[in-house]
Amino acid sequence: RAFWALVRSSQRHIMSETKYDVCIIGAGPGGLAALSAVLEPFSNDHLSAMQASRAHVALRQQKVRPLRVCVIDPKPWLTMWRSRFESLEIHWLRSPAVAHPDIFDAFSLQSFAMTQGREGELLDSGAADSKDVRGLFEVSGGAWRLPSNGLFQDFCNELIGRLPHHFHKANVEDIQGSDGNFTIVTDDGSTLTSAAVVLALGVPGLRVMPAALAPLPEHLTFHTEEVERLAALLPSQRVLVIGGGLTAIQAAQLAHRRGCQVVLCSRRPLTTRHFDVDVKWFDRRRALGCHFEFLSLPSEERVRMIKETRGGGSVPHLYMEDLKARAAAGGLEVVCGEVEVVSHDSTTFQARIDGKLLSFDMAISACGHRPQCTSLSLVNGLQKRFPVPLAGGLPVLTQDLQWGSLSKLFVIGALAALQVGPDAGNLMGLRRAAHVVAITLDLRCWLKDTGSVVGNIRGNQYAALAALSDLDTDDDTTDGTTEL
Repeated sequence: RAFWALVRSSQRHIMSETKYDVCIIGAGPGGLAALSAVLEPFSNDHLSAMQASRAHVALRQQKVRPLRVCVIDPKPWLTMWRSRFESLEIHWLRSPAVAHPDIFDAFSLQSFAMTQGREGELLDSGAADSKDVRGLFEVSGGAWRLPSNGLFQDFCNELIGRLPHHFHKANVEDIQGSDGNFTIVTDDGSTLTSAAVVLALGVPGLRVMPAALAPLPEHLTFHTEEVERLAALLPSQRVLVIGGGLTAIQAAQLAHRRGCQVVLCSRRPLTTRHFDVDVKWFDRRRALGCHFEFLSLPSEERVRMIKETRGGGSVPHLYMEDLKARAAAGGLEVVCGEVEVVSHDSTTFQARIDGKLLSFDMAISACGHRPQCTSLSLVNGLQKRFPVPLAGGLPVLTQDLQWGSLSKLFVIGALAALQVGPDAGNLMGLRRAAHVVAITLDLRCWLKDTGSVVGNIRGNQYAALAALSDLDTDDDTTDGTTEL
């Protein structure tokens, strides 16, 4: 983009700074969405075609002063994302093609696929089969198709390379200082200062290990986040997978592909749904109503609504059909019930499930994470120094995603679910949250020239004519009124 051609000339200076305008903690999709939001001069998502055209023209006349932005993470960009997808051998994203970290344009991933000749890597999600959303432009235009993991990662790599920033490889131990003048302390002894901080930490708490697996020694059970142990699954192993969401299905499919004998156990029947949440949260005609209803509730009721909306996890049709095919072929069984570990030795354990006594070599928990923000040391430190109310293990932020009285410290991702909604940790929720951060930091204020009505990019470019029309008089009226 032409804008970044101007910015890159100052990138070398930015890279050598230790004083920043914005510091983003976390290099996952949320961190990348935040980086895009604070660096892009505007977003086509929030402008009409005419407004976007005028914004492009006005941008050429702007004196470019790029923000100094630092991203801090102990691992390179999207490391955890890549690791999870590779370990579970996930080929297709569950989120639609409009859900991605490029805040400039919701349709840029589709454009990237077209320019790269990779439209074949956009899979029909089946969501268009619903007559409720079939008429939406986004659906008929293919925006709800699912990108391949390879396409998505290449798209993100291109975005990362285009957005000028400094990457500091370290863990953040503490955030000190005052609002608008933060000091970020890292575990490598570095100290950075920043006017604003965005926490994009990903998971909201500790891994969930079912209580039923508590009697087992660590070498007989693990969580799906322990990717090295997923890779170590061996043919003919008898594997128990516990969970009822997509990750549980993906873990069961992986073990089955490895030649394991698999039992997938869920406490409730598996639920089939295209996306993590109902399509009404994606449908622009109804989404605002959903968010209005959500934000009208007190915090504790929002916790309940998040749980009800997500429903403990769901499975897309694509995965459900594959799961049924594997079960029919043998070697994989899906059961609904509770697990009771009866006994174990050093290599195997016996568990009673739905009245049957079965033997296993390994148990895998695919039960996600329990929201408990204070289990994260960085958040716990913030809570001690600048306490905010908690509900359901999540912080109660301001409506602009600020941490209490700290107007320049923002939280996005799953930790911001009480303000963003049930999809806060997903790509769609991350996009909305990143928009809020950029707007709250006044990074879009240049779009509005209060000194000139015509210069108001987001306003009515013909509004200046109203002043002239007020001076006109109608010869057919003498009392100053206008006949309608």
